[in-house]
Amino acid sequence: MPDNENPEWNEKTLPPKDLPLDTFIHGVASVDRGHGFRVGEIVGIIADLAGITSIDRDKLKMAGKMHDAGKILIPNEILQAPRSLTAEERKTVQKHPLLGLAITQWYNHEFCEEIRDAMLMHHERWDGTGYPFGLKGENIPLLVRIVTLADTIDAIASRRDYKAPWKPDFVQTFLKHETGKIYDPDLAKVCIDHLDKVLEPVKNCKFAH
Repeated sequence: MPDNENPEWNEKTLPPKDLPLDTFIHGVASVDRGHGFRVGEIVGIIADLAGITSIDRDKLKMAGKMHDAGKILIPNEILQAPRSLTAEERKTVQKHPLLGLAITQWYNHEFCEEIRDAMLMHHERWDGTGYPFGLKGENIPLLVRIVTLADTIDAIASRRDYKAPWKPDFVQTFLKHETGKIYDPDLAKVCIDHLDKVLEPVKNCKFAH
């Protein structure tokens, strides 16, 4: 599997059904140099800064860890491609929200609705142009909107095999530009205003920079 010592999981080599749950979660969260672990921390920071008390923090953290579960079935040569993806490759990557639900059902562990929502909907956009459902605005669950922001922030601020990490001022400019398009405006403003705090999990991870 990418970025850890487990064998790579893919559409032909699925995790064994008797794999301990903690090992499965760790494997999913380890993809992309520990992306899920960092998102699991960033979501809590965003929720705290926004004063959100209606979401259980353990569920939120687990949603951050598990949101990209479907990527364990996407070929690594696509995920780590050092170039722009082809149209066909983009279609493959866009399957990962549905694949995330499929792999957890195959694994036969019942994650709660909020975590399933994060897996399925974290590429929905505030303006309704996301996927897989084209949900818009507050029709996207609040927990998912938080995960979407945290997912992007870690992805652009962290090093990947195919790119250098973005500097904080570029991250801030990007968030400003996409506020009201991709992101919930209120949550995005919190991240923009407190970006140093939001980026702490990235700064503290030796694999992210």
